[in-house]
Amino acid sequence: MTANRPPNNIEFAKQLAKRLYSIDTNVIKELNSYNDRNYHLITNQSSKEFILKITNKVEAKHKDEIDAINAFILHLHNKGFKVTVPVINTNGDYISYEDIPTDGELDQINGQKPYAVRLMEFIPGKPLRYVPFTPSLLTECGLMLAKMTIALKDFEAPALKSRKFPYGVLRALNIRKYLIDVQEVDKRQLINECLDQFNESVLSIVHELRHTYIHDDYNEFNIIVGKDSEHRDDEYHMTGLIDFGDVEYGPRVFDLAVYLAHSMLWFTAGPQILAPGFGIKGYTQLIEMDSNELDVLYYSIKARLCQSLVNGVHTIRLDPSNTYVFSSQETGWSALRALHECQPKDLIKKCLKILEYNLEL
Repeated sequence: MTANRPPNNIEFAKQLAKRLYSIDTNVIKELNSYNDRNYHLITNQSSKEFILKITNKVEAKHKDEIDAINAFILHLHNKGFKVTVPVINTNGDYISYEDIPTDGELDQINGQKPYAVRLMEFIPGKPLRYVPFTPSLLTECGLMLAKMTIALKDFEAPALKSRKFPYGVLRALNIRKYLIDVQEVDKRQLINECLDQFNESVLSIVHELRHTYIHDDYNEFNIIVGKDSEHRDDEYHMTGLIDFGDVEYGPRVFDLAVYLAHSMLWFTAGPQILAPGFGIKGYTQLIEMDSNELDVLYYSIKARLCQSLVNGVHTIRLDPSNTYVFSSQETGWSALRALHECQPKDLIKKCLKILEYNLEL
């Protein structure tokens, strides 16, 4: 386990749910997470379901940012989006600070309670990761991202304006300190070349890019899908969005780049390199990308894949039990190589061809 990640104490999590939210838990299951602990709770009260989220020591220190993230979620909720809405606890707050006992000892920092605890409403369905990445579904998720971006135009949160989340695309170069964990020389060279391009082609003009509040982790584990009566078919459709821990203020194209990078990982309807075209197809139905955004998109997608791959290798070294991070390793390297071997203009041409001919494969 990484030093800042909360201990996995399921019994204590049940006690927190009871003390802070008056919830009697019938079933509890830990969910995937890099640095936090997330528990899916099914209660004895009409089988209602929630997510108990325990934030790691580093991020928990910034209460103003957690408050702003809650405001971000509530803003989208009020705009009609199905998101994981925070629940007020018995103290009348959205956040409670707690220590978590492990091996009979309380995990504290200088006597302070280090972990932020929140309860979020559960969104039924399954993560996009576990259903086929069809062209129509990838297009729909791209459209929903555009809708969310538009809905955030009138949102304001000063705490997020100054937030510098370490895993954001803007700080992709930070992963160089973990390259030593990548054993293969050719993979290290690939990462370095992609990061050099990102530095030269994106960071040099980042101040010219359109900025907004972004989710910054719009990926296959956070996009929830399902089959419902609203659609008269037997296909999966996007039904919700979860995990807002990476939210910050930054170039809006980075939100799209994150999504397009992850859309490549499990795309099987054709070559991985075609997957971004469908996300762009949906996104550009509502948002017209300017020339700067088109210029940096290719390099930003690669930077996100680099982050996912290197952070995954590093986390596995620190915590081999964290199987969640193995996911992107399976197909991420082939996706990154496919992009790196494709010229930026060639990728955009492939995407525009999908748009022009309404290609569905």
